[in-house]
Amino acid sequence: MDYELERKRRTGAASGFLASLQGEQARARVFVEQNERFRLPADTSRDVIMIGPGTGVAPFRGFVQHREAQGATGRNWLFFGARHFQSEFLYQAEWQDAVKRGVLSRCDLAFSRDRSIPREYVQDRLRRVGKDLYAWLENGAYLYVCGDAEQMAPDVNAALIDIVMKHGGTSRDDAGDCVRRLADDRRYLRDVY
Repeated sequence: MDYELERKRRTGAASGFLASLQGEQARARVFVEQNERFRLPADTSRDVIMIGPGTGVAPFRGFVQHREAQGATGRNWLFFGARHFQSEFLYQAEWQDAVKRGVLSRCDLAFSRDRSIPREYVQDRLRRVGKDLYAWLENGAYLYVCGDAEQMAPDVNAALIDIVMKHGGTSRDDAGDCVRRLADDRRYLRDVY
């Protein structure tokens, strides 16, 4: 394997940094930043919608595993996005197995750089299934977003406002207020970085 080529190919914040470390004695300082607000609902009958492009999907593995162990009766819906299906569909086998077992009620995917399928981001997929998403939210679902704070999180927020406006029959201002209320009620939780 050409390690130098592999190092250059990696562009993620953490993987790029780790790949740049040289030698056996290389060290990296790490710390854990907790987010006490990014927790599953205490009521296990509540539906959960998880939006995690790229490595933002990682906490949702734990969410799905935890809800299965709890015997949660609420449905679980995952939105996952990445650039390439073949090389970046993180935890693919686990998600497929969770769908097969009924632990994941839905799993919507979006890939932005594959030439064989139309370019799509998670916010595009959200809009495409907006009617169902709105129904879940109206039924009390909790919504979680994890990942990129600069582009993805604002784009997802804008998509949510569009969805509420279209399927709730409200003005843009009222839809924005509705999305803010979801956050105030701790039903729209974000762990973005």
